[in-house]
Amino acid sequence: MSDPVGLASHKAHEAPNYGTGFAPYFIPLSLWVGAMIAYMLLQPLNKRALAAGAPAWRIALAGWLPVAAIGVAQVAALMSVLHWGLGLQMARGLGTIGFLLLVAACFTAIVQFLNARFGPAGRILVLAMLMLQLTSAGGTYPIQTSPGFFNALHPFLPMSYVVEGLRHLITGGELWPVWRACLVLLAFTAGAVALTAVTARRKQVWTLDRLHPEISL
Repeated sequence: MSDPVGLASHKAHEAPNYGTGFAPYFIPLSLWVGAMIAYMLLQPLNKRALAAGAPAWRIALAGWLPVAAIGVAQVAALMSVLHWGLGLQMARGLGTIGFLLLVAACFTAIVQFLNARFGPAGRILVLAMLMLQLTSAGGTYPIQTSPGFFNALHPFLPMSYVVEGLRHLITGGELWPVWRACLVLLAFTAGAVALTAVTARRKQVWTLDRLHPEISL
């Protein structure tokens, strides 16, 4: 009489430890920070190519591809340490690596655009976007437990899809969230590269404000 209901429970795609459970959250964080630091050291747009009148799309790609290659090296180093050093086990290892290569390409394209378009202020925007993504990705707690502001941001930021896709790749589950994340990341990448090309084209046009800025830094 004190326990009239029988309860049966089971776990689907259980993570073996906390490290595995939090990996989908911290892996994209490290890739974003890597892209941010890379564009602190490298120029998002080559000034010599801008002055020479090179095609805008070529300038955009020339500023993006080297940092994307650095992102590939970062993925290789990161996953080597996580798998062989810390023992991270992945249900779909090759799929995880391929997905992270796309994530690195997407993040570097976004960071390049923000730096190219807004200059030094772009670094602040990159950091602000990182903070918004960390709080709205649902990486530590379900996004439904977060305030309404972060719930509203959740569908519009790329890291939300990266975290969900990595969960299904690392611990198992259906693949449709992974394919959806790939489409979203491809859209962000193409959009960022296109906007960077537009920015490069605008920077090739000299205006009076650029020739005689009101404030010189």
